[in-house]
Amino acid sequence: MRKGPSRNRVVAGLAAIVCAAAFAGAAVSPAVAQERRGGTEPTVTVQGQGQHTVKPSFAVVTVEVATSGDTLDKATAAHEGRAARAAETLQKLASDGVTVKRSDFRLARDVPRPKQEQPGYRAVTAFELELKPVERVNALVSRIASSGLFEVGPIGYRADDTNAGLDEARRKAIADAQAKAEVFAAAAGMRLVGVVAIVEGGEPGALRAEMASARSMQITPPATLTFDASATVTWRIGPR
Repeated sequence: MRKGPSRNRVVAGLAAIVCAAAFAGAAVSPAVAQERRGGTEPTVTVQGQGQHTVKPSFAVVTVEVATSGDTLDKATAAHEGRAARAAETLQKLASDGVTVKRSDFRLARDVPRPKQEQPGYRAVTAFELELKPVERVNALVSRIASSGLFEVGPIGYRADDTNAGLDEARRKAIADAQAKAEVFAAAAGMRLVGVVAIVEGGEPGALRAEMASARSMQITPPATLTFDASATVTWRIGPR
């Protein structure tokens, strides 16, 4: 007679444990339940492109002073005075917007001339310059060239804050990727849930110059510089 109630209490306790376990299983989130079944959440991956344009802030150019001589000593001796005059000429243009960023010196074998028994030598001093404002680049280069001392190299253009231009292009790339992903998800009857991964693509930071209308024999600065960026973004998607 004493064993009956005790057995009933044991059976009731077991039933409570089974019910609690069943309730806990029903409360598991759909994502977890799906993972337990061996499935994975659906995703969508798209690539976005972004561009941002700014006005150029300054121009960069390398100018060289070169002196030839039959021997190293002759080339170096003759070059010393010309290089000093070149540096003085550039220094006088500092107040007009010419800044010497750096300079270097090199010696090399000169290109052989006809009937030359032995190759000569060439002493070269190169100056890397910044020119601003860009509206005066043509006038500044003309003044540098008119000295008769310099060989002028190709001219490039830069922005003061390159990082700001790149960051804005990156933001536009992400916005472009999101817009594309939303279209794909909606077409499939889904919605974007969250970002899984972002991978920057290509070579960010390439500057492309959109040239203003050029005039004959005149240096015309570009109207804008374009920063390009791209990003590949993966989103989790779920039911709408």
